[in-house]
Amino acid sequence: MEQKVPKISDNDINRIIKRDYPQSEFTRIESILKMYKSNSEEGKNRIYAAILKLSEGNVELIKNFVEKANYDFRDIIALSEYPNYSRYAFDNNLTEQKRKQLIDDDWFQYENWLNR
Repeated sequence: MEQKVPKISDNDINRIIKRDYPQSEFTRIESILKMYKSNSEEGKNRIYAAILKLSEGNVELIKNFVEKANYDFRDIIALSEYPNYSRYAFDNNLTEQKRKQLIDDDWFQYENWLNR
């Protein structure tokens, strides 16, 4: 079963920062996010979005999530993009229908956050 993967642009990151954080913090947030080490532009933006989502408008949490992402970015992706599915992914009693529902619910929630 395929999970959807968001395509996040530089413009998306700028829009999210402007939407969720005080304008006076824009430059500071950008510099904190740049502390994340990535070899991929597309992957970097995906992680940036995950960090911003999980930080819920709290600039201090951004630092914490950047550190975690540098250690293992998969944890940040799972918490941000697949929170429900991650909670039940290793449950052997989970039906395919329930797995699909969890994936669909996670995608719906993520898209709503991204596009609000």
